[in-house]
Amino acid sequence: MIKRYYTVHKFGGSSVANAERFVEVKKILTGTKEVIVVSATKGTTSKLQLLMDNARDGLAWQEELAALEKSHQIIIESLLPDNKRGDLLQVIGHDFATIANVFNTVSQIGNYSTDIQDFILGYGEQWSAQILTAYLALSTNTLYLDATKVLYSYKKDGVVCIDWERSEAALINYFQDKKFDQLVVTGFIASTPEGKRTTLGRNGSDFSGAIFAKLFHAIELIIWTDVDGIYTAHPAKVKNAFCIDTLSYKEALELAYFGASVLHPMTIAPAQDDNIPIYIKDSYNPAAPGTYISHTSTKSEHGIKGLTYVDDIALINIEGAGMAGVSGSAARIFQIMQQCNISVILISQASSEHSLCIAIANKFAAKAIEALNTNLQFEIETGQINKVTADTTCAILAAVGDGMIGSPGVAGKFFDTLAKANINIRAIAQGSSERNISAVIDSKDINKALQAAHASFYLADQPIAIGLIGPGGIGAALLNQIAAARDSVKAKNKVDLCLRGIMSSKKMILAENALDGDWKTNFEENATEADLDKFIEHLLSDDIPHAVIIDCTASNELSKQYLSFFNKGINIITPNKHANAGDLDYYRQIMAASHKKGCHYLYEATVCAGLPVISTLQDLVKTGDEVVTIEGVVSGTLSFIFNELGKGRIFSDVVREARELGYTEPDPREDLSGQDVARKLVCLARESGYSVSLSDIQVTNLVPEALRSCSIDEFLTRLPEFDGTIMEMAAKAKANNEKVCYAGKIHEDGKITVAIQSVAESHPLARLNGTDNILIFQTSRYNSSRPMVIQGPGAGAEVTAAGVFADLLRLTSYLY
Repeated sequence: MIKRYYTVHKFGGSSVANAERFVEVKKILTGTKEVIVVSATKGTTSKLQLLMDNARDGLAWQEELAALEKSHQIIIESLLPDNKRGDLLQVIGHDFATIANVFNTVSQIGNYSTDIQDFILGYGEQWSAQILTAYLALSTNTLYLDATKVLYSYKKDGVVCIDWERSEAALINYFQDKKFDQLVVTGFIASTPEGKRTTLGRNGSDFSGAIFAKLFHAIELIIWTDVDGIYTAHPAKVKNAFCIDTLSYKEALELAYFGASVLHPMTIAPAQDDNIPIYIKDSYNPAAPGTYISHTSTKSEHGIKGLTYVDDIALINIEGAGMAGVSGSAARIFQIMQQCNISVILISQASSEHSLCIAIANKFAAKAIEALNTNLQFEIETGQINKVTADTTCAILAAVGDGMIGSPGVAGKFFDTLAKANINIRAIAQGSSERNISAVIDSKDINKALQAAHASFYLADQPIAIGLIGPGGIGAALLNQIAAARDSVKAKNKVDLCLRGIMSSKKMILAENALDGDWKTNFEENATEADLDKFIEHLLSDDIPHAVIIDCTASNELSKQYLSFFNKGINIITPNKHANAGDLDYYRQIMAASHKKGCHYLYEATVCAGLPVISTLQDLVKTGDEVVTIEGVVSGTLSFIFNELGKGRIFSDVVREARELGYTEPDPREDLSGQDVARKLVCLARESGYSVSLSDIQVTNLVPEALRSCSIDEFLTRLPEFDGTIMEMAAKAKANNEKVCYAGKIHEDGKITVAIQSVAESHPLARLNGTDNILIFQTSRYNSSRPMVIQGPGAGAEVTAAGVFADLLRLTSYLY
């Protein structure tokens, strides 16, 4: 028996891609007590396979084979002095001549056997191992070992198995009279029991590393690749994925089996059998600690260790009433798959036994369906099985970690996260070990699912993609507020507010990640023509699992797009009242769509700017309170105008000042018409359960009829001509110790009125200042003697934007 003495290194193809990488490999090694298993240089095995296929298909292969030989010659000439390279160049030249002869034969026959394939594909590792041996031998006692001399394998049910007893005996015998400081071994290849060259399967060099680690009873196995270790998720798909410090053998096996490409799944067992720790390290960054794999691992504070996936999956569904209660149904289906040499990746069966589904590699779907239909023909013809179907557009997402064992809520969190990201789950599975939770989902959703689950479990900065439409007064204020608060929100709430787009009626700007810095200058200098479809498409990037449109316009046309937004899975936040106060049928449709699609629709700022009116009313209704009446001043503009009238000022002067202060719309008649107040009352009435429309409301229009269709300038010039009526009302009220206000009311019978009122100075409506809004709720709980009163600033871009911002933060709390 070989003593536990050596460290086994395995270098992948990217680690020996060229001469420079061979030099770096030598720097990594210590020069003593090392066994080094190497893959073929990067791309060599794939190239040999391609050229062999070309030869079979009658396509050209000669030039590319010559180029492959040349690339190896260049490496040899770069690494070895003139007097050390001749023999190796001759050996490799002879190999390429042999390959050319084989390809000529394949070309003539038009086919090749598995034996020929294994023979050809095994050359890449022989070349790289011999080059590394010659290079290391310049300074240390280094030997070369062709693994086919000592490693014997066979296949059982399509699975590669190692003849451990024969292999260990052969290894001991081979090294009886040999001593070395460094031994370089070919990965990927072995011998059949008959002594023919065979392979351990594609990406089998990791397996070779583990095999030789076990045969040498190694101290440790270090697998060198081109990433820092095993990550919490695929780093190319999840940007904030990070390297996992430690894994147990069982965790590593689950991750490797479900697609963690850094590690071959068969690598684990040999190391685990001999309790050999495994390190996954980066040959491009050897100082990085990498991932350490052993019998135990540190418990993750996140509940799971990693997320992985398998794409290109077919979900086979076998369904029929005749399966219920019939023993052996599942076993028979597995037997059919075994006969076809098809590996079942996942199985899910309802307790009713009415249906069973299995997940397999997509390339076997047609074969599996044919075999099942053939072997289950009697059951199908007699109606015991209704149908056998395949969905070939699936992927499997798996959450892995020993920390899930006995920890309640992990599975719930996993599935809840996918639901919040609007991802439909086709099938689920969890082993009795509780180490793996798997979900079959649509392949197109895999990126979004990875992002959502990773953000949820790892408490990384959880992103939300924001698209703001309408960067005017409210929109601009909101953008400034988001820019000012983004860092603090990220630090306190672990939420990343990613502003991915801004659009006005004429132009837009899109950002790959997020618009940072001076958004206004960026928008003015870099915006392109507005295109709502492109804007939405950009917002729905898979990089961020959740998206929200913030509509800061007063556009009725844009509000008609809400249904489309919800159907695409986009959340909506808005101060725009048109959708909630417009057509009643459309209002009902968007409310239903938001619930059906699992989207959030937040519109706190549609009434009274940033005051908590909508949420308060919703809470009253949800908790069973019954609204009797709602009364109040809900226009900051009209509140300011009538508060100033109470001081004796002239109506037309106050209107002009309100416009100059930015309290009114550019055309003040939009405020003075009372329609804005009416829309807000419709919003409140519908929240209270009334089926009302704008046309049902009696509205007092403050714009004189003669000035309703003229230009804005003419309106402002002629308005003093009509001051008399309102001034008389204000004076009369003052004489009676009262105050005039423009108020709306939802009556007990659901009737809505919007008009000028004269109220006692002790009345809550008379106690307003500036742009204050006020709402008085009389309900079953809050009766007329002690109503609920909400009062505060009700106009201005800043306070309205603050209400929208609050909705945005509320949305992030719902999503994460």
